[in-house]
Amino acid sequence: MAVFFLRYGVALSISGAVVVGCIIIDVPFYLLLLILTSYAAWVTTAYYRYRVAIKRLSEQPTLIDEDEKMMEERHFSDVEKYYFRLLLSLNESSQMLSAHITNTLVLLGRMGDRVDQANDLAKNTELLAVNAMVSAARCGEVGRGFVSVSKDLVGISERAENDLKRLDSLIQGLTNSLTTVDYLPSNAAISWVESEMSGADYCLTAARCDGLYASVSGCLSILDDLYERYESTSQLDVRWLQLGEAIRRVVAGLRDTLRSLLNIVENLTRDVQLLSLSEHLNRHQLVEIHEGFLQFVDQHDKMHEIIS
Repeated sequence: MAVFFLRYGVALSISGAVVVGCIIIDVPFYLLLLILTSYAAWVTTAYYRYRVAIKRLSEQPTLIDEDEKMMEERHFSDVEKYYFRLLLSLNESSQMLSAHITNTLVLLGRMGDRVDQANDLAKNTELLAVNAMVSAARCGEVGRGFVSVSKDLVGISERAENDLKRLDSLIQGLTNSLTTVDYLPSNAAISWVESEMSGADYCLTAARCDGLYASVSGCLSILDDLYERYESTSQLDVRWLQLGEAIRRVVAGLRDTLRSLLNIVENLTRDVQLLSLSEHLNRHQLVEIHEGFLQFVDQHDKMHEIIS
């Protein structure tokens, strides 16, 4: 009740003020009665809707509740419960990885454009530095200091161009690596059970997960080195401010994305390894888990319909 009045406090205060104002200015009795009736009807309706909403939220089932309830209804053994929970984790990690790969590929395309922009900036900086060096050299002894600074800027620009080529190569390689990840099933859990039942090889192997992990981890190691160098250099040398900041932002964006991707791949690899190390299930247990997952997926879809 207190939450209701906190939520609708402003509207209730305004409505109450209107009623008091009508009494003060001596509004005719029938109008005052009409206002009071409307006010009472509005409060009653709002409170009823509030109670209905609270009741729906309290009665809304969660996936965990449905998961445990379904396993109890089907009288799963401890081994079947263990496999079911492990396969749930596998399915979640697989779906998260698939979605994250899609988002990462989109980001890599954007970062490729930013690398091109930073490369143009590096070339322009180098061109300006060369022109400044030539102009300073013509000034003789007076321009000797400017020649030294211009040479440093040329060196900075060349190093930035080399790093940007390295970044571009990294983006292209990672894009190709993620594009070839076509072995993620739409439902990893059901796919694993069906593979076990038919005796076929499961598409999501530990070796594939390890290969993807190594690829992403290698790229992340390179990005960490670049980020630390550009972070420290940008703070120490003002000549890096614009060019160094442009490169640092590209590297920072890629690092954050790949770290999230690496965590998901690590979780998926762990689940796949646990499945491969666990004891084999007999056909009856596989059938029970398969039917349980089909029931779980159906309940999951119905819950999404209720929520939406």
